[in-house]
Amino acid sequence: MNQPMAIDELVSVAQAEAMGELDAPMMAIVLASEQSYDLPINSLETDADKARWGLIIRAAREHVEADAVAVLYPAWTTIREKKADAEEDERSIETVEDSTEEDTTHPIDTLFVQLHTRDHVYWRGFEQIRDPKHRRIVGFRRIKALSTDYKRDEEPSIASWLSTLFEPLPEHGEETAVDMELADLLEEPEVSAALYPRQLRALH
Repeated sequence: MNQPMAIDELVSVAQAEAMGELDAPMMAIVLASEQSYDLPINSLETDADKARWGLIIRAAREHVEADAVAVLYPAWTTIREKKADAEEDERSIETVEDSTEEDTTHPIDTLFVQLHTRDHVYWRGFEQIRDPKHRRIVGFRRIKALSTDYKRDEEPSIASWLSTLFEPLPEHGEETAVDMELADLLEEPEVSAALYPRQLRALH
């Protein structure tokens, strides 16, 4: 996988999914070697939501033996510039806004695009431009402070709910509580729907 090209392609997919909508969809795209699979995400509001969806996405990734997963979601951001030190940098990922805006107090409606691979996490963020009358998304403005790439072991804690995406499978014959939970999750409708290629989802 050409990862810089892949993140650019994912940005295009994310923006196309959000264009004309009132809200950008939350979704994961499981990127297997020959196919990609959509996985709509219901909610990431609480830690429990993130823990559950982290397991679901891992289950789907392992099932199709994918080497990369994209996560697309909207969020509000409020800090203009990425800080120099790691702790400040982590906060900026949660709450960064476009530095071209004059007012630093108003949050920015942001579309986040992440690409998770075995070695790296690629982050991109875009302000969502809306039609003033109908409030639908009509365009995007890149937030430079969110164009950040991390080594997998250096990713910020805000992404910790996806930290187990590429953990190795258990030894042959060994089964843990987490692995049994993953097996159960594979039977859930969200996961079974994700295991259909993107072009076939509408037929499922």
